[in-house]
Amino acid sequence: MEVVANGSSDSILDFLHYCHTLTSEFDCSVVALNHGDIYSSMEKPVLMLNLEYLSNILVRAEPLATGSAVDVHGQLMVFNKGERDRQKTPGSKIHNFHFRVKENSVDFFYPGGRG
Repeated sequence: MEVVANGSSDSILDFLHYCHTLTSEFDCSVVALNHGDIYSSMEKPVLMLNLEYLSNILVRAEPLATGSAVDVHGQLMVFNKGERDRQKTPGSKIHNFHFRVKENSVDFFYPGGRG
């Protein structure tokens, strides 16, 4: 989006805020894909921080913290900011999964499990 907006983060943020207001009005969702490595050289990437702020669920795919493995290609972190616990108290929940990329699919499984 930044390329289309000639590098203007303000225009993109205005558009994202507009989309965010539509989600509550029409009971729908906005899905955005972003490559964090593009912003890795920036100290505080405004666009990334705003996307995370506006989101209800973050999904992050990362390499394994321990390095590479033969049967696991990476880890997936799912952060649900709006999930409620058994007492119906709003809170955050993080789910971690490992994944293995196959020829035509991807297997997801809990760390220590088999995919």
